[in-house]
Amino acid sequence: MFRLDPLRLPMSFTAADPVADGGSREIGVTRDGIEFRRSVSGVQMRVQLPFSEFQGIAVRVLAPGGSEPVIFLSLEHGDDALSVLLQATENSDECAEDARKWSRVTGRPILIADENGRLRNPVAVSNRAPASPRRKRRSALRNRRTAVRLRSQRTNREIEENIYSGEREIIARN
Repeated sequence: MFRLDPLRLPMSFTAADPVADGGSREIGVTRDGIEFRRSVSGVQMRVQLPFSEFQGIAVRVLAPGGSEPVIFLSLEHGDDALSVLLQATENSDECAEDARKWSRVTGRPILIADENGRLRNPVAVSNRAPASPRRKRRSALRNRRTAVRLRSQRTNREIEENIYSGEREIIARN
């Protein structure tokens, strides 16, 4: 159906964009990130985004009209207009392997879409009990006056003693 190979970077392709002139935009994928090139109302635009700006590699399964389910693999961004379709296939094994490859190349996690369309990280452990607050340490050395603390207290006292109020300040200039 549609597939971008993560091991053949850099690459460039054209994708549909209803807002752009001509209804399409150029998308370039490099090892560092994604570059979008399009023209809107005659104004040329180029946006470069590093992979760290993306949420992760999203896997969505859609079964239109009871036919064979189609699996969509995309690089998800908080702004839907900046999300990039990486693959559309019916082969789940191929999609899973490509998701792992894209995750490795981009350094982003794999996210699975649930029935409501929300993306979840399957690796994140959600069954863990909340972490208990750390207990305070009761150490015999807690109240010990260290040499550094003694020196800083001594210097602070000297500074406070040298404050003169009500006198005119003399400033030397060259």
